[in-house]
Amino acid sequence: MQEIELAPHHKQGLSIGSPLLLSPAAIGFGEVLPPGLDWQQVGGVVVGPVSAAGQGYGGPVRLVELDGGFLASPSSFSRSARRAAELYGALWGRLGCPVIVQLVDAGPAELMRAGRRMAQIAAVAALEWQVPADVTAVQLREGVLALLQATELPVYVKLPLENLLPLAERAVQAGAAGVVVGQPLGGRVALPASPAGQPVWVTGHLSGPLASAAMLRSLSAVAAAALGCAVIACGGICHPRQIEQLLALGAHAVQLDSVLWAGGSGWRG
Repeated sequence: MQEIELAPHHKQGLSIGSPLLLSPAAIGFGEVLPPGLDWQQVGGVVVGPVSAAGQGYGGPVRLVELDGGFLASPSSFSRSARRAAELYGALWGRLGCPVIVQLVDAGPAELMRAGRRMAQIAAVAALEWQVPADVTAVQLREGVLALLQATELPVYVKLPLENLLPLAERAVQAGAAGVVVGQPLGGRVALPASPAGQPVWVTGHLSGPLASAAMLRSLSAVAAAALGCAVIACGGICHPRQIEQLLALGAHAVQLDSVLWAGGSGWRG
C-alpha cells in the first residue's frame, strides 16, 4: 500500500502505511490491545488522554443503550504528562508504528507544558489536541500556537462536530497539520423513574451508528473546503465497509474507537 502523508506541509511530515488509526477509546495508552486485531493493518495509534497536571479517576462511565448506538457519560480522567512519560514512553517505542498523543488541556500554558514533555519522547510522532467542546475561535488559535511554540511535531485538532468547518479553517490558519472530524455530539436521555417518581437524566456523548450521519456531514464540508491539511474521520464507524466511503469522501485516514472491543468478525484478520 502506498504511504499516506498526514502532514504534507510540515517540515517533519508524518507518513503512515495504512489509513487505519486506533483512537484512545480503542487502545488507551497502548497497554491493552483489542483482541484479534491484525496489527499489520494499523497505520498508527492515538494514545491518551494526557494533560499537564493530570485528572484523577472520577468513577465509571455510564452507558445508556439507544436505538442505533449508546450515550456515554463524560469522563474527565487524564494522565499527567510526567506520569504518562514514565509509564508508557518505552512502551510506545515498541508499538512499531507512529504514535500520536492526545492532549486535553484547555489553556495555552498547560498545553505548552504537556506538549513540551510529550515531544521529548522519541516515539511520539505528533500531537492531537482534543479541544473543549465550547471552544471559541480565539481559544483555538491560541491553543494551536502554544503547541507549535512548545514543539516542532505536527499538531492535529479534534474538533466538535457542531460549527466544525469555521473552526477547522481557523486551526489550519494557525498552523495545524490536520483536523479530526470529530468529537461526538452531546445528548441527554431519561431513564425510568426513580423510587421517588422522578426521571433520572443522563447527559453525555452519542456513539455508535447513530453518530455517523453528523460526522459524514461535517467530513464532507471540510473535504469540500480543500483546506490543504490532513482530514481524519472519527466517530460512528462500525463496519470496514464504511472506511472506503470515508476515504472516497476525502478523509486521509480514519480513527477506530471502541467498536474494536464490541466483537464482530468484520474487524478481525
